Amino acid sequence: MPEFGVEKDLEVYNKLLDVFPKEVFAARNFIQSMFNHYPRQQECAVAVLEQMESYGITPNSQTRFLLLQIFGANSHPTRKYQRLMYWFPRFKHTNPFPVPAEIPSDPVDLARLCLQRIAPDGNSQVTVYQMPSTEECEDGTMREHTHLVGIQSPDQISLLSSHDPSLPVLVEGPFPLWLKKTCVYYYVLRADPVPSENQEEVVDHERCLYYPLSLDLELERDLGDDDSFDVDDVEEGPIFAMCMTGSGDERTLGMWIRGLQVASPVLTRTPVLFRLSSGPRELGPAAEREREPQGEEEEPEKRRMEQ
Repeated sequence: MPEFGVEKDLEVYNKLLDVFPKEVFAARNFIQSMFNHYPRQQECAVAVLEQMESYGITPNSQTRFLLLQIFGANSHPTRKYQRLMYWFPRFKHTNPFPVPAEIPSDPVDLARLCLQRIAPDGNSQVTVYQMPSTEECEDGTMREHTHLVGIQSPDQISLLSSHDPSLPVLVEGPFPLWLKKTCVYYYVLRADPVPSENQEEVVDHERCLYYPLSLDLELERDLGDDDSFDVDDVEEGPIFAMCMTGSGDERTLGMWIRGLQVASPVLTRTPVLFRLSSGPRELGPAAEREREPQGEEEEPEKRRMEQ
């Protein structure tokens, strides 16, 4: 069905169920219902309903009529249909950030949709720095320009304007983002966390030799009542902007940085470090050989560009 593009067509699923002969597999008494009358045929119909469930297809009244006519009211396919009709309407509108049914095929529209979903602020503004196009060079070769779409909120602009120019900013990525079966990659512009001068060191009295050990027990509580858990506080630097592009090289990302300098002139005096990963690769012997060090010919992972 995915090969022919009909995996989300409800009418096709009803046609598949209509292939079963009518009133042949239905149980005539409670003993046949108890011993799973015609099990292979019921398993086949349940598999069809499970595929509808995996693709999010809600059955209709015709599906119910076919199941009752083929297997009866006490069969496993009919019970599967009842469960689908019970849970699907309840979970249909529970997601506050629903994904559109049709993912846009245009890379600019897709990047705009993805950036708006992961933006921290609803007032964030999407800017298209470059549209996909083809340019003919002087030597007759054709150069393709990929799309470049960025997003930045007013709070991020003010945060970047107050950044210390002596401290570098980092361009990191690519980071994956999945929308249904579509995977896209985005890049972030951030800075390292600034250590607080007024932060006092927290001393654990139970693990310090300079303080007396104390034991505080609540006798009314059982050991099974302790539902607390440890959380590691990881300090992360501020995120100034995000972007999506079809080519994650330094030249394209440098164009993004130059576009951000219009709203934040502090970037003209701030060093920019590119911390780019190689992205996803296919695992195998060839990939393992590529990951071996090449000596002096290996390029460094981090490059610095001062503007």
